[in-house]
Amino acid sequence: MNAQGKYLQFEDPTVLKFDFEVNDDFDFENATDSSDINTIVEMPNTTEIDFNDDIPVYLTVFLNNDDDNAPYQITGRIMTLFQVSDQLSDDEALQLLQNEGASILLSYLRPMVAMMTTASGFPAMTLPMLDFSDNED
Repeated sequence: MNAQGKYLQFEDPTVLKFDFEVNDDFDFENATDSSDINTIVEMPNTTEIDFNDDIPVYLTVFLNNDDDNAPYQITGRIMTLFQVSDQLSDDEALQLLQNEGASILLSYLRPMVAMMTTASGFPAMTLPMLDFSDNED
């Protein structure tokens, strides 16, 4: 059992999907250093969550999936079961799962992405820290 402070604990995450595809038509002459990163964080609906039980959180990361000029495309999906402290309100627990839970899962995908990009002959792609808060400001 791993711990994130005293409020969030989790089991070892499970990688459910990791697709890596090199773009055979990639144009090295006109390459750019940018990567398009999109994420989806999924949890049960608020009405379905029992905060006294394990709560599954899923993170899906898409790299360059909408960019036909990118050197590669990656889709990774990972999940784990979190336990939330009863010292938190339901709203605080949901916020912690959304933000910190997703960040924890991202940290498990980060070395896989770096390893696969390096093994394919490209420079290692290090996933940056991402803000998973739902604030739009």
